[in-house]
Amino acid sequence: MAQRRATPSYEVTDIQVLEGLEAVRRRPGMYIGSTDIRGLHHLVYEVVDNSVDEALAGVCDRIEITLNPDNSVTVVDNGRGIPVGPHPTQKRPDGSPMDTLEVVHTILHAGGKFGGGGYKVASGLHGVGVSAVNALSEWLEVEVRREGKVYRQRYERGRPVTPVEAVGRCKPKETGTRTTFLPDSTIFQTLKFKYDVLMQRFREMAFLTRGLTIRFVDERPVRGKPAHREMSFYFEGGIAAFVRYLNKNRTVLHPPIYVEKQVNGTLVEAAIQYTDGYSESTFAFANNINTVDGGTHVTGFRSALTRSLNDYARSKNLLKDKDPNFSGEDTRQGLTAVLSVKLTDPQFESQTKAKLGNAEVRGQVESVVGEALTEFLEKNTSAARKIVQKCLTASRARQAARKARDLVIRKSALESMTLPGKLADCSERDAAKTEIFIVEGDSAGGCFSGDTLVALADGRNLSFREIVQEQAQGREHFCYTIRKDGQIGLERIIHARRTKTNAEVVKITLDNDETIICTPDHLFMLRDGSYKAAASLTPGDSLMPLRRKLPNRRVVLVEPLAERIDVYDIEVPRTHNFALACGVFVHNSAKQGRDRRFQAILPLRGKILNVEKARLDRILNNNEIKAIITALGTGIGAQFNMEGLRYGKIIVMCDADVDGSHIRTLLLTFFFRYMEPLIEQGHLFIAQPPLYRIDVGREHHYVYSEEEREALLQKFKGQKVTLQRYKGLGEMNPEQLWETTMNPEKRTLLQVTIEDAAAADRTFDMLMGSSVPPRKRFIQTHAKQVRNLDV
Repeated sequence: MAQRRATPSYEVTDIQVLEGLEAVRRRPGMYIGSTDIRGLHHLVYEVVDNSVDEALAGVCDRIEITLNPDNSVTVVDNGRGIPVGPHPTQKRPDGSPMDTLEVVHTILHAGGKFGGGGYKVASGLHGVGVSAVNALSEWLEVEVRREGKVYRQRYERGRPVTPVEAVGRCKPKETGTRTTFLPDSTIFQTLKFKYDVLMQRFREMAFLTRGLTIRFVDERPVRGKPAHREMSFYFEGGIAAFVRYLNKNRTVLHPPIYVEKQVNGTLVEAAIQYTDGYSESTFAFANNINTVDGGTHVTGFRSALTRSLNDYARSKNLLKDKDPNFSGEDTRQGLTAVLSVKLTDPQFESQTKAKLGNAEVRGQVESVVGEALTEFLEKNTSAARKIVQKCLTASRARQAARKARDLVIRKSALESMTLPGKLADCSERDAAKTEIFIVEGDSAGGCFSGDTLVALADGRNLSFREIVQEQAQGREHFCYTIRKDGQIGLERIIHARRTKTNAEVVKITLDNDETIICTPDHLFMLRDGSYKAAASLTPGDSLMPLRRKLPNRRVVLVEPLAERIDVYDIEVPRTHNFALACGVFVHNSAKQGRDRRFQAILPLRGKILNVEKARLDRILNNNEIKAIITALGTGIGAQFNMEGLRYGKIIVMCDADVDGSHIRTLLLTFFFRYMEPLIEQGHLFIAQPPLYRIDVGREHHYVYSEEEREALLQKFKGQKVTLQRYKGLGEMNPEQLWETTMNPEKRTLLQVTIEDAAAADRTFDMLMGSSVPPRKRFIQTHAKQVRNLDV
């Protein structure tokens, strides 16, 4: 291959080029959606889309994508190669023609058809996509094999630094394009591509383009050592194979219904299969682009589905005269479908191409799908009856769900259903400034039996039950508390409530023969001002007395009780501790780890329903799910309305043990199936509490990963180190919880995203669905990757 000439003096003078590059770099999100990991991945998709266009044109059957060790990406195809040579219309200021290859990479909206119908169907169109990739890369090199020659050009931050050069020769039949680019680290928040996310997308592309082989290689080092991962995809079955793949872990009612037909230049493909589940899994594509927000093709598909099933059910008398027609919601319960349209001039509603807008496509899809579905139903009566019966069941459940939904939809913040004993709301009413923590159990702290007496400032000793009753009548209570300066003072009690039902408890016997029954995780204040969980107390432990002149109360015995009971707690603002009538101070609920101005807490009692295995009417009768829906204010499912959202951030906060992981997964399943827009629009987060606390002398260090722990232990090697593993949030007092997990200035939140809905759909179904063997295989395969498992 010929040596590339060094031409550092190559300059860009074309105003159109410079203005376009500046526009992309100034507003990158306008062209690629965002500058986070999603935008980073979008760069790869834009380049690969151009190669897929060649495959759609029938001139490419292989694409290779490589993640290089330096975080650059190489995409190679065996298509025709991007055209080189003078562009027919684009000129330089001196009147000389620009090279076509340079036009493609530097001028927005140059278009890949080049005025001559080069692509009947295209997604990338060699237009704004590849020029945006170029503008947002630190450098990009493109190599074209075409007409027996190898051409190359290099760009830096979008600007060409070499001309288009012939650098070698190749066989006349060797054609294609190789693009290598390094995203600009000054624009993107991360350059760490996610292999699994990209892999799912490339699998999707292969499903949608029959006969295309996509090879994906990851050469990035792992923990500093060379590594190699590789996957290849080829699917002759196309989208019918895609549907079978999505339903691999589900019980299906019939073989996939597949149709492919061209109407007025638009190729319509659809694959449909019903399962015994309750969720809809429909994925729509336009020119291989996943239109996550739907569009006219989806509208036509749904219309055809609803009309065809109603017509068939009426004609066979499966729907009686008195029965109402199936709604669209009824006909989509348990549906898995992939819809793909390929058209010459797709009109998307934004550069991110999330929604198709071509009006003519609706009728084209509706006629093709309706005709195919009607034919299938007439020829397959057994499958048809199963589908109609499923629709009938869904229709009846919908009527029941409507009644349940009416009870839980929150119409406004003022006309809301109250959640006694559950939601601790914030004072701020601007949703953009508020956040809600959905927590496992009532709080990260423990709770007491209802008969436990609290010492009040008015001289009375009232039980938790009595305080709850009096607060319901509007009465106020003040308790004794130790302030930050160490002095005993008074503070108002708020939010007295029953926190947990059927809770595990322990009995603590003191040296004055008083006994206290509470949950094992409740924190008691020791004489030195520190805190210790009830189950960790040992005989002889000295507790903080109610009055300084009184002798310290000491622990005599801590014993677990076989009986499980309902337990109660209170909140004490600012100081977060209070005195029991038996003469000792205890910490109150960890709700006080929050800032009441903008942070709300919604505790869940036990595990919510697994929505993957339940119909909507049953879901809406679950108390914990009703509490979530009412608190958030958005409604659910088809009635979901983002305008009602009361909190800008929804944060799931669970213990770092098996039960906590299960509750987190159940919540994520619920949000994915019934409140997906919350995830799509970036409102859902997972709190990241520390895994360990490491004490070295008087220094306290909170550690959030195994790597951090090892690094700190190495740093303090030889010194006396105390290591505490946090299994539950209750092992931290509220100040620690605020400092480590809830303080916006210091905490770490993991934002929940869905880059590949099809992969997420299949994963949730596998982990939470009814089929056991796939879940067992998944657990066995990934068992060695598990960390921090407490059994």
